[in-house]
Amino acid sequence: MKLGQLAIAATVALTAGAAWAQENTKIVYASYLNPLHITNPVLTEFFENVKEDSNGTIDYEMHVGGSLLSGRDIPGGVRDGLADAGYFVGAYVPSEMPVDTYLGEFSLLNDKPLVMTGVLNELVLFNCPDCEQEYRDFNTRPLATYALTPYVYHCREELKTIDDFKGKRVRGIAAYAELARALGATPINVSPDEAYEALDRGILDCALHSVAAQKARSYGEAAKFVILDPLGGFFGASTMNMRIEKWNSLTPDQRKAVTGNLAEMVTGAIFNYLKEDEDVIDEYTKTGTKFYHADPEFAEFVSSFAQEYQDQAVAKGEEKGIAHPQEIADEISRLREKWTKLLEENGTDRETYQRLLDEEIFSKIETDAEY
Repeated sequence: MKLGQLAIAATVALTAGAAWAQENTKIVYASYLNPLHITNPVLTEFFENVKEDSNGTIDYEMHVGGSLLSGRDIPGGVRDGLADAGYFVGAYVPSEMPVDTYLGEFSLLNDKPLVMTGVLNELVLFNCPDCEQEYRDFNTRPLATYALTPYVYHCREELKTIDDFKGKRVRGIAAYAELARALGATPINVSPDEAYEALDRGILDCALHSVAAQKARSYGEAAKFVILDPLGGFFGASTMNMRIEKWNSLTPDQRKAVTGNLAEMVTGAIFNYLKEDEDVIDEYTKTGTKFYHADPEFAEFVSSFAQEYQDQAVAKGEEKGIAHPQEIADEISRLREKWTKLLEENGTDRETYQRLLDEEIFSKIETDAEY
């Protein structure tokens, strides 16, 4: 080979090697979820699939249980580069994420988590400029979220009537804080994992979460009375959010490896919740937890409160300076109708649901251009 050809070949090899090295990256992910939480295996599978679909060029490092950042610190930590991606809950930093906190005001509408998971993802990713700007202010690209299965009260003692709640200290964030006040209780803003210790030490009388929290968050060790009357499900578990510089540093193919696995991840998370609720009732009934319905007046009160609260939610959004609270509320209603119809027409089995999420939402995320 002539000297000129050798030089060209060497240049090509060096360029290819540099490109290869530049494309290899690691995503450091932070979550406050308890290490035993049912979503963690889904996240691990997601990252393994991303690694495989990126031909090994994307590796990952998962930190759960608040080992890297607490629930309150994750948004700022991702913004500042302490993590590349994380699990956001705006209600833990309401002054910094008022729009996301405002979305939580609509949690009481979440009577069908499969519907509301579709609503929440489509809203935040495509149909809520205020939401997008808030994440941009955190230097973050939102990618996926889900709506939890219905919340219920996990209590240290048996409460059956509205009067039983008077003076009790109840975990309450966003709309649930107002519900607690309406019941005559005192709302306490603590994270789901902090709630276990608060229950155990008697700081809380009732925690608020899905039935699965008896096991996933160890509530069953401190709260042996679970009121099964549903309270809606939290509307703000933002599972996958990535720092903009990290997202932009990925190649288009690497971004596709990420977005191409979001539907499976979200589906896995919500279906795990549905199954876990059923399994936990069977398991924890045997260990002494009482699962029961309160007096009929309690369920009627909660239902009436949920319907009447929506106007209050918009008014609260206006008071807190949300730019377009009514428009967001209207879009939630529109998307709720859309996803209710989609699932009625197509079915709610796992495979169908994953396909609909991908077709309607995640396949539409722009991967060719920077965010």
